[in-house]
Amino acid sequence: MKFVKQLINRLPLEWWRRWWEQIYLITAGGAWSVKLSSVKRRSLRWLLFSGVFFNISDSILGTYQSVYLLALGASRGEIGLLNSLLNLSMPVAMLPGAYIAERGSSYKKAVVIPSALGRVLLLGVVFLPFLPDTNSRVVLCIVLLVLQALLANLSNPAWTASVGAVVPLRWRGRYFSSRNIWMGLAAFIILNIAGYIIDNAGELQGYQIILFLAVLAGWLGAWTYSKVEQKQKKTANIKVSAAKNYDFWQQLKGEQQFLIFCGTAFIWNFFVQIAGPFFIVALAETTQASAVTIGFVSAVSTLAALPGQRIFGSLSERKGSEWIQQLTGFLVPIVPAVWGFITQPWQAFPVQILSGFSWAGYHLAVFNLLLKLTPDEGRSNFVAFYQALVGIGMAGGAALGGWIATVYGYRDVFLISAAGRFFAAGLFALMINPERLRSWGAWFRRQGTRFKAALLAFIKWGERLIAMLAAFFIKIKTTLAEKRKRVKKSNRSVEVSEGDESAEEQEPDVS
Repeated sequence: MKFVKQLINRLPLEWWRRWWEQIYLITAGGAWSVKLSSVKRRSLRWLLFSGVFFNISDSILGTYQSVYLLALGASRGEIGLLNSLLNLSMPVAMLPGAYIAERGSSYKKAVVIPSALGRVLLLGVVFLPFLPDTNSRVVLCIVLLVLQALLANLSNPAWTASVGAVVPLRWRGRYFSSRNIWMGLAAFIILNIAGYIIDNAGELQGYQIILFLAVLAGWLGAWTYSKVEQKQKKTANIKVSAAKNYDFWQQLKGEQQFLIFCGTAFIWNFFVQIAGPFFIVALAETTQASAVTIGFVSAVSTLAALPGQRIFGSLSERKGSEWIQQLTGFLVPIVPAVWGFITQPWQAFPVQILSGFSWAGYHLAVFNLLLKLTPDEGRSNFVAFYQALVGIGMAGGAALGGWIATVYGYRDVFLISAAGRFFAAGLFALMINPERLRSWGAWFRRQGTRFKAALLAFIKWGERLIAMLAAFFIKIKTTLAEKRKRVKKSNRSVEVSEGDESAEEQEPDVS
């Protein structure tokens, strides 16, 4: 990088140097990075490049792994099983990942080694079509993809903790929005290229080529991340006693906002993953979309995320991450609600524009909130706890979504997911703000007191009404009884008089 900069500086054209200086600053996060040291700027730049390469790898894998498994001969249930196991790998890997991050000598090793090994397993997925047996191919593909996800999640606590140390708190919103824009541009380009490769090279051969590109991009991501300058961890932080582990749980009990954040994230991701694995599969099966269309649909979502990153990045500094998450939390559920009624491939494009734009703000807000709500000391443990809860929710949602898709179809999957997302967004908006939560609690208490007073008044009024009705019915009953007695008495007197008359008529004439 230094050699290229020196070469550009020797060029006679002034505008070349200005152009290069702008790129040099933008890749470090923006013009604000001039306030940082050259070492810090270089670290931010390598962190951006690693994000670009990792996102290329993850975008290819996330877009095409389900349809690749479908091409290998998998059923809807097996696709749901794959995504359930992929999500379950998150909570399984979080605690070991936090253990490695806290006790290792460097966060860097805890990220680079699992990431590189995971791409080796992904390389095995590339060669699966050469196996003759369909069942063996499907089973091995599921196993390798789950193990790769397990290694990727193993590095997550160390990566989050290291990012919190590398990126200054004041500039996190701007830096991550800029970084995400570069990542989105790279993903947009590569997904369009991937679609054309699949269509031109043939289905299975095309998938093999793009998955191999994902492997190479993942290795480049690990290499560029290894260039990030990080402080050596102190020995005192490496040798953590069992008492400190207990202190984490004690500390966790006092972090009320973090626990609320984790609980709502669990519910949110449960309903998100009910539909999450099936958008691309439904597009391929129900609308018969080609690989180019599938790639372009995913790329459109990525492209729409670019202005979203810029807009929500600036809004995050003014309004706060909580406000951004509340806003986008009510936009995201619209996407699966509309997907339930898509019958033509072109109908997915406007929906994906909304999806990319709203998810850009949501992910940015969630990540900033996670860094904000977790303390610097022991952050990897807090991140592991959060990711474990999220992973359990995602695994449960994917399993339920696979069953619903098999039994009832894709439309019910999307509509149930949309309703659940609206519920989770409303719960987050209600509970994340302590003042709002207290005001709502006070309002509910006041309404409860009023309802109790009204209920007691209603009961007393009901008792009086029942007493009045009872007295009224008793009076009516008494009146009717007296009336029946008088009727019976009059009937008896009539019968007696009629009896006397008949007796007189029957007496013989003695004379």
